[in-house]
Amino acid sequence: MLFMNISSDWVHLLDDQDESFLERNGIENTLWPTLLTYSTTHPIATIYLLNGPGGFTNLRVGTLALNTLNALLQNDTWTFIPIASITKIDFYAYLHKQWWLPRYGVIYIGQKRNVRECDFQEHTHKQITLDEVQYSDQTFLDFVHDPYWPTTDAMISFTMRNNTLHMHYKGNSHAIEIRDLCIPLMLSVEPEYMIQPTMN
Repeated sequence: MLFMNISSDWVHLLDDQDESFLERNGIENTLWPTLLTYSTTHPIATIYLLNGPGGFTNLRVGTLALNTLNALLQNDTWTFIPIASITKIDFYAYLHKQWWLPRYGVIYIGQKRNVRECDFQEHTHKQITLDEVQYSDQTFLDFVHDPYWPTTDAMISFTMRNNTLHMHYKGNSHAIEIRDLCIPLMLSVEPEYMIQPTMN
């Protein structure tokens, strides 16, 4: 299985053998060769995709690369790699329901200073600035590299072991199975922007 997070400021690819972080600047030139290398050198039965909200370029280029990969595979081999696509909002809501994450999350939406503060108990959210975030033991941080973001133990992270995704938060690790999330497997995906782009 390949885990692919196109919702962060850097695209994250992860499987049992390798891990790559691709910077958003130039992603249109680096993601396709990296994804093609993964698909030809590693056995990929399923792609587990965190798809939005996030930077518009990463979401657009990420979904285009996945759809192109499956189009080429279908044309050349009559096969494709099933994609399990889920938004970070739905993914984190599931993790909160399991009591693995606290009630509130500060979610990267692709803008340097603006974030989405989500209440996963009340299923509500609002857009705020990083300066307005009220940090507490009941607040976790989305996993991003952006230098605007603080780096604390409240930030989640991911690893892959034995073809299973693991989420880490404050010293605890939890295995996450795709089947438990009830995500439909798809041939192609659309970017889940979830917010309107800023026009300037």
